[in-house]
This record gives sequence, structure tokens and C-alpha cells, in this order.
Amino acid sequence: MSEKSVSKTMLIGASFLLLSALLMSVSQVYYANQVQGVHPFLFTGISFFITAVLFNMIAYRQRGTMTATANTRSSMADVVKLNASSILAFMGFYYALKFIEPAIVSSLEMGVGPFFAIVVTAMVAKEKIRATRAQWLITAGTFAASVLLMVTALAGLSGVQVTNTTDFVYGLVASVLCGLGAVLCTIYSKKLSVAGWTSSSILAHRFYGIIILSFLMTYKIFPTYLMANLDWILLITIFGVTIPMFLLQKGIQYCDPFVVMMSICFIPVFTFIFQLFDPRIAWSTPTLVGILMLFIVGVASLFTTNEAQ
Repeated sequence: MSEKSVSKTMLIGASFLLLSALLMSVSQVYYANQVQGVHPFLFTGISFFITAVLFNMIAYRQRGTMTATANTRSSMADVVKLNASSILAFMGFYYALKFIEPAIVSSLEMGVGPFFAIVVTAMVAKEKIRATRAQWLITAGTFAASVLLMVTALAGLSGVQVTNTTDFVYGLVASVLCGLGAVLCTIYSKKLSVAGWTSSSILAHRFYGIIILSFLMTYKIFPTYLMANLDWILLITIFGVTIPMFLLQKGIQYCDPFVVMMSICFIPVFTFIFQLFDPRIAWSTPTLVGILMLFIVGVASLFTTNEAQ
């Protein structure tokens, strides 16, 4: 492939990633505004059911593309673990959005990622932690920024005022757990990919736990809520979940990991900008400082990783 073709492919992939980050940011702010008066898991049950159906249809059409090394039975344990990880990542995230400023939720998820990536990866691989000094410095930087954001929120200096301390603390815990879930999702998705699973097959089978748990927690109020909110749920499902996931996967296909991780660093920044249009959320300078700290540390970690490779 010529250098011109590589540059064009990279540009296409970067465009997919940028659009994915923008859609995710807008959907986070819109969702947080919509669910203030309802159970946070009503949306996850409906949205991820629709998403799972769509990706199952795609996987069915592409069923002949799974590699010969793929073994469904031997991978079932990883599928179950991926479902459990997805519960932490997505249900934790959407629960937190009900009580905490969207930009802080996405920042905390990104901020705790490096620490969990180092520790959890070592635990899953059943080996000693092997992290470089640079990785520990990056982890310390993201932890400091995360603490700043937590203190900002607890002190009432964030864009959303605390009305119920208990729910707010639960929201902070959920934000941290979704960071852990995101790392676990990456680990088990990678295992399935190495085992020969296609991206569409992985996406088709990773949301069953979310769907079942969401419906079990909301089945009594589900019918009434669905009829009254189907329009915006479909909107967010398509433009805030399904399309961003598809664009992210395409971006991963066309770009190297450095560019992919760069796009993730932009999500909290985009979210902060878009939430300024939500009258429920006020301007918060400490939140902006924490987000920029995470962004700077995130970019630094990418350059460090790139040089190590």
C-alpha cells in the first residue's frame, strides 16, 4: 500500500473516531438530562436490547467470516466474564450520569483506567505487576486529577449541585466501577478476538447481562415508561450507542492504537463543552481544570507508549 493510501486510510479512520467521540459526548449530556425523574436502568434495558438485536443481525449475516480457530464452547467463560464486565462498565456509567455532572463521570472513568489496567491485567494474567516508571507516573497523574474531580463534586463546586448525598456517593462509586468494567471489557474482548471471534460477534453477545439485569430491576414500571419515552430512547440508542460503537470499531480497524486512545482523551473535553448547553448544569472551573489535567496526562501517556514501541 502506498504512503498516500495509508494517509487517506488513517484520515478516514480518524474521522470515524472523532465522530464517535462527538456522538458519545452529546448522548451523555442528553441522557443525563432526560433521566432525572426516572429509574436509570430503564434506558439500559431497552437501549441495549435494541443494540444487541442489531449486532446479532449483523453477526448472523457475517457468520461465515469467523476464523477457523474460533471455538464458541471454549470461549463461553470469557463471554460470561465480558457480560459481567459490561454490566459494570455501562450500568455503572448510566447510573452515575443520573446524579453527577456528565463531564466528571466520563473523566473519572478515564482517570481510574491506568491504575486498573496495570493491576487487573496482572491479576488476570496471574503474574506480578510489570509497570514501567513512566506508567506509574501517568497513573499517579490521572489519580490526582480524579481526586480533584471527586473533591470538586463533593464540595459542591461542580456543575451539578448535590441534592442527595447518598445517591451522589453511589454515583461516584459507580463512576469508578465503570472504569474498572471498561478495563475488564478490553481484556476479555481481546481474548475473544484472539480466539477468532469477529467484532460483530463480540458486540452481539456482550450485552445479555445488562438486558436481563435491567429488566429484572424495572419490569414493574417498564410498559408505562416505554410508551411515554420510546422516541428519545430510540434516538439515543441509534445515535448514542449503536452508531458510536460501529464508528469506534471502524476507527480501530483503520488506525493504530495511538490514534484510537487519542480519541478517547477527547471525550471528557467534548462532554464538558456540550453540557454547557444544558440549563441544569452550571459552569465549573475546577471541573474544567480536572478534565484538562486528565487530557494532558492522557496525551503524555500516549506519547510515552508510542516511544516505548
